[in-house]
Amino acid sequence: MFRRFFLYVFLAAAGAFAAAAPAEDAAPEVLDVGSDWQLFLDDWLVGSLENVELTVHRPQRKELSAEFGDLPWDGDSAGYFTIMNDGSRYHMYYHAWGQNSGEPLSIAYLRSDDGIHWERPNLGICEFQGSKENNIVMFGLRDYKNHDFNPFVDTRPGTPPEAKYKAVGFLYDGKEGNGLFAFQSADAVHWTEIKPGPVFTGHPFDTQNVAFWSEKENRYVLYYREFRDGFRVICRAVSDNFTDWTDEGEIVFREGEGPTKETQFYTNQIFPYYRNKNLYIGFPARYTDRGEVPGTWDLPEPDQRKERMTIEPRLGTAVTDSVYIASRDGIHFTQSNDVFLAPGLRTKHNWFYGDNYIAWTMIETDSPDDDSPRELSLYATESYGTGGDSRLRRYALRIDGFGSLRAKSKLGRAETKPLVFGGKELRLNVATSGAGSLRVEICGLDGRPLDGYSFGDCEAVYGDSIEKKVSWNGKSDLSALAGRPVILRFQMKETDLYSLRFAE
Repeated sequence: MFRRFFLYVFLAAAGAFAAAAPAEDAAPEVLDVGSDWQLFLDDWLVGSLENVELTVHRPQRKELSAEFGDLPWDGDSAGYFTIMNDGSRYHMYYHAWGQNSGEPLSIAYLRSDDGIHWERPNLGICEFQGSKENNIVMFGLRDYKNHDFNPFVDTRPGTPPEAKYKAVGFLYDGKEGNGLFAFQSADAVHWTEIKPGPVFTGHPFDTQNVAFWSEKENRYVLYYREFRDGFRVICRAVSDNFTDWTDEGEIVFREGEGPTKETQFYTNQIFPYYRNKNLYIGFPARYTDRGEVPGTWDLPEPDQRKERMTIEPRLGTAVTDSVYIASRDGIHFTQSNDVFLAPGLRTKHNWFYGDNYIAWTMIETDSPDDDSPRELSLYATESYGTGGDSRLRRYALRIDGFGSLRAKSKLGRAETKPLVFGGKELRLNVATSGAGSLRVEICGLDGRPLDGYSFGDCEAVYGDSIEKKVSWNGKSDLSALAGRPVILRFQMKETDLYSLRFAE
C-alpha cells in the first residue's frame, strides 16, 4: 500500500496539480459529494496518484452547423454565440457583423429541433435595409448599439411565464450610458427590457458577458470582462432580482493558472454543469499576440493575414484557442493543464484571432454516429473576420468527458480525498481497453480497506460505459456507508475514469 505523503511529492514532481500534505495532527477535510456526478476534470476530488495522469480530452471535430456572410446583415464576423435548450427546441443567438465590410452589428437567431441541423427563421421583427424578412431579433435599442446578447432559461422558482427567458447584453452609445442591459421574453424570440437603461455599468464589457440563475447560490450570477494591468481578466457580480447587481471583482486562480499578459482570457463562457449544480465550468478563449515575428508568416493564409493587419495589426498577428476552467464556489477556479480546443492542422479557418471561440453553453444531443449514445455538443467559431463566410462548427464530446484519470499499460492507483456520499450505489463513467480493467476499494480514514470492500472483493470493471455499476462480492448496495467518511481507491490499467456518482 503506497503512502499518501510520498504521492503528494510525486504529483508535484510530475508537474501535476500540486496538493499539500495535511499535517499529521490536522483533521482531514471531508468532501460532501452527495449523489451528483463528480468529474475528474481537475484535482478537486483527487488525494493521490501513482502511474495515473489527470488528462484533458479534446472534443472531436464534427460537421459545420452554419455558415454566415451570404446575407447582407450577417457580415463576415458572426460571433459571440449563445446556444440553449428549453426542453422543446434548441435556440442559437449571435452577433451578426461586418467587421471588414462595415455592416452594422445586430443580434440574429437560428433554431433547431435536434441541435445538429439549424435553420434561419424569417422572424419579421426588425427592419434591415427596408425589409423585415430576416432572422434579426434585435437591432440596437433607442440610441444604443448592440455588442453581445446572451439568453438563458430562467429556472428560478416562481418565475412568471413572461420572464421564462432572460438575457444580458452589452449595448453602447459612446457616452456615459454604456453598460449591460437586462431583457426578458416569453418565447425566446421577442425581447423587452426589464428595466429602462443599463443595469450594470463601470466596466468595459467588450466581450461575451454571461449570466444565469444559480441553484447552488440561490441568486443570479454574472461573469463579465475587465482589464487588470492592461490585460483581460474575468470578474463576477451577483443579484437577487437580475437588475440590481453587486460587484464581487475578479475571480481567483491558483498560482501559475489563469490569464496572463501573454495568454489573456478573451471570453469566459462559465455556466453551472447540468449534471452537478455545485460545479461551474467555463471555456475561456485564450488570446495570444506575439506580434509580427518570423513564425507569423508560416501560419495559414499569410496574404489574408497581411490584409487584416492594414485594419489593425493584431488582427493578423493574434491567435486564439480555448481551455476549460472549473469551480465549486464560483469564485476560485482551476484551469485545465492542457489546451482544450486547439486550432489544429488546418490550412485556413482556425488560425486567426476570433477563431476557436466556444459558444455559451454546451448542450446534450443525440449522436448522428451509428449506435453511439447521447453526447455533449459544443460549437466553435471559424473564419472570423477573414473577408469570406464566417462559420460555426459542432464538436462532440463524451458526456462528462472533459478530462479523466488515465492509467496506461503500467498498473496505476488513484485515491480520493476523504468524502461522504448520499446515494447507495457507486456508478462510474469509465472506458477501458480490451485488456484494461479497474477495481475499487473503499477505505476508512485510517487508510485500511473496509471489510468486504477491498480490491480483492471488487468485481473487475471493464468495457466502455457512461454509467457502470460497481459491485463487491456480487453486492452493490452501499446504504450502510452513506454519510460515513470514506476514501475511494482505484486500481486501474489502460483505463480512463471520467466521473463517478453515488446513485440513489
